[in-house]
Amino acid sequence: MRFYNLNSAVAFIACISFLALSKPSFAQPQGHKPMQTEEKGYKITLALGHAHIHEGVQAGEEKWLMMPSWAFNADYVINKHWALGLHNDLILEDFTVEEHLHQVDHKMLERSRPFATKVVGTYKPGNHLGLMVGVGDEITKEENLFLSTVGVDYGIHLHGGWEVVGELTYDVKWKSYDTWVLGFGVSKFIGGRHYKHKG
Repeated sequence: MRFYNLNSAVAFIACISFLALSKPSFAQPQGHKPMQTEEKGYKITLALGHAHIHEGVQAGEEKWLMMPSWAFNADYVINKHWALGLHNDLILEDFTVEEHLHQVDHKMLERSRPFATKVVGTYKPGNHLGLMVGVGDEITKEENLFLSTVGVDYGIHLHGGWEVVGELTYDVKWKSYDTWVLGFGVSKFIGGRHYKHKG
């Protein structure tokens, strides 16, 4: 069984979380700290990314696959720390993968432009970093697969409720295969966060 990718994901998330918690205001000079007010609202995100699958198969040989993908997320912002949303990823290519998670006999699995939809909870320890966990389904014409997901995102706030975001997620399709997705995009807050500076 190959769990090194899961261990890498846990280590990466732990390191990012430690840095964020230990340096909560590293980007703000003294005397110009932002004063932030928050209301309940919605956050819509559109991102372009790449999906990475290390157990892909091409021409009968195992190959690391990297394919373009789109993400569309809709989150309900509960408060400055918590959000709950529906996250959707679409891989734009067909591919073949060798199932390897918890399988005794490996087999080939065809995936036609898989669409993953997930219910995801996000915890933000500070203003920029978000830690994500959730469950959902990967949907294709061949077979739907139940999945669990963990990830991190990082947002840079702009004027007018806009935000530039980077996101790294790790999806485990149970008893099948796993996928890394790295994406970058923009978010828009609707009735959500408002920032003003003091000093």
